[in-house]
Amino acid sequence: MTVRRSSFVMSGEEFFAPDIPVFVNRAYENFELHEHSHAFIEITYVSEGSGVHYIDDEAVPVEHGTLFFIPVGRSHVFRPRTTKKDRPLVVYNCLFPLSYVSGLRGAYPQAAEICDYFIVEQMSWFSVKDTAGTYHMLFRELYSEFSARPPGYLAVIASLIVRMLTGLYRQQLQSGASAGARPQWTAVDEAIACIQGNYAGGLTLSGLAAAANLSERQFSRLFRQQTGMSFTGYLHNIRMDAACRLLADTSRSVAEVAAAVGYADLKFFHQLFRRKIGMAPRQYRFSVLAGSGQG
Repeated sequence: MTVRRSSFVMSGEEFFAPDIPVFVNRAYENFELHEHSHAFIEITYVSEGSGVHYIDDEAVPVEHGTLFFIPVGRSHVFRPRTTKKDRPLVVYNCLFPLSYVSGLRGAYPQAAEICDYFIVEQMSWFSVKDTAGTYHMLFRELYSEFSARPPGYLAVIASLIVRMLTGLYRQQLQSGASAGARPQWTAVDEAIACIQGNYAGGLTLSGLAAAANLSERQFSRLFRQQTGMSFTGYLHNIRMDAACRLLADTSRSVAEVAAAVGYADLKFFHQLFRRKIGMAPRQYRFSVLAGSGQG
């Protein structure tokens, strides 16, 4: 499908203030906004729902976890798959001018190469799938900081954008490299993303090593070198973090929490939780409730 290019250009004046050269929002996409381009960079994340992103001459299906990097001048518009109000297409948008990236380059000289990558002329748009939910967490924090504006929020926003650009830069390097040319750290990065997105499933060291085209011994060595712990230790920590969130934020029973984070053996879950957290699961829940004034 060919999409007609739009002459409607957003300048950024309606988004940026002199002392706040960045804009973050959470929007419900509809059929009212016309196809447009803009004089600033946009990073967009599909938080809920599904639909189509018409960008340049392509119609790209989108769903939860789809992220787009949209450079200056690219014509685009989102459309929800349905007009039903109970199935909206919700996206986070992070907007900033090219000059903001230049400012980040000066503030973070270690990231100069990364910033330069994103401010080249005629850069193409690209999309990634956030399988681990990493970018979703970054966008939630971006939105919270921008909306609440606590002291130092612009510094936090800058650091979050640098983290986001660094992650996208790494993914672009990985996708452009051949299998034999890819640096070994990418194997561990991909394994970590897999663990974070599927920690409750039946992940195994052998399976992750095979996916990385490495022997179990080599993969284990790289994993420990990059994380400071074994695969099993890392997996347990991720599961314990998830268990703590469920105990604090839901009314699920301890058995339900254990099953939800990947433990069928309730006795083992209790032992591991006490060793990692320093108290029993129920004690942890009571301590959180007491600390929040709900106990």
